Amino acid sequence: MKKKTTVFVGLIVAILLIFAIGHITGDNYSAKPQIDKNEECFKKKITGVKEKKPEISEITITCWGDYMNHITQIHDARANNYDFTDSFSVIKPIVEKSDLAIVNLETTIAKDEDSLSGYPMFKTHKNVIKALKSTGFDVISTANNHSFDGRFSGIDNTIDEIEKNGLQRTGTFKENEPRDPLIVDVNGIKVGFFSATEMLNGFEDVLQNSDRDYSVNLINMDRIEKEISYLKDKKADIIMCYIHWGEEYSDNPNEFQKNTFKKLSDLGVDLVIESHPHTIERDDVIKNQDKNSYCVYSLGNLVSDQRESYGQYYGVEIGVYSEIKIKKENDNTKVVSFKNRPYYLDKYEDDITTRYVVVPVEQVLNSEIKYSRKEKIMPKLERAKSHYDEIFDKE
Repeated sequence: MKKKTTVFVGLIVAILLIFAIGHITGDNYSAKPQIDKNEECFKKKITGVKEKKPEISEITITCWGDYMNHITQIHDARANNYDFTDSFSVIKPIVEKSDLAIVNLETTIAKDEDSLSGYPMFKTHKNVIKALKSTGFDVISTANNHSFDGRFSGIDNTIDEIEKNGLQRTGTFKENEPRDPLIVDVNGIKVGFFSATEMLNGFEDVLQNSDRDYSVNLINMDRIEKEISYLKDKKADIIMCYIHWGEEYSDNPNEFQKNTFKKLSDLGVDLVIESHPHTIERDDVIKNQDKNSYCVYSLGNLVSDQRESYGQYYGVEIGVYSEIKIKKENDNTKVVSFKNRPYYLDKYEDDITTRYVVVPVEQVLNSEIKYSRKEKIMPKLERAKSHYDEIFDKE
């Protein structure tokens, strides 16, 4: 009995000591309570409170230059049942990998085979559009100096073929069609897009004095400002445009190009993609307070039969494509990178016909992309790379 009493008293003393220690040290812990992480997570589940993760979307846009068909190309294509896909076979992986791929169509589409023609009135075969679609292009810009080569029927037929193949377009318009800019939702990023041309090869007055003066977007800053406002009202995350202007066969932008880029930047355009000179011209950036605007003054030709061997300037055989990365985090969208990468148009004959193949210079030189004629055209690829470096390293 005495042993049990001793044990009981010992337990009472131990409990009193623990209580006393807790009371003495309590003030030190009460000001900054330690919360068990599991308990905190449990409370969040009970109350429904969750940490909001940022919504992030990223896309890649590629922009390509002037697609043309001279009469030699049309004749060559006839031997291959007007299959134009071979021109894009090497760049197809690049185009397909893009979330949005855009090209300038510097020709109209002929109504039938008897109507086909080359320079100066470009009217090419409808299978060109089919080839662009199968390559992976998404949007076609149709505003350029050859938009009116087939007059209004040429505009309408070109639009019909583009839409029949499931592609989107802007720059030219059918009768009584809304002239609104294009908005494309790409992985949750709304890309607003318009295009315009400086000239129509002398047919500007014919267009503007007709009852369809809206059928081709000619450069007009008042109208462009309205288009930009429209895109802002529609909550476009990125605003971009294709502008067809500049001096043919020049390596340098003129003052009109540079000044207009500044105006477009001030109006809130993020990306200005230019063509028409048939040669490549450097890129540029304007740093604004809240975001930057980017420009390439000329992408050059994509496909054509302009060649140095015809006595033309060597630069007509080389183009660049813009590779643009866009990132949207919640409501903030910005251009993460803007690169322009060179390609060379390889022209050669095989057992069937003459081919015109777009070859991405850097990717083929470093064997990232395989091309069966690499060794045969190595000097041409190296020369193209050197020409590109010279143009794009200019101040």
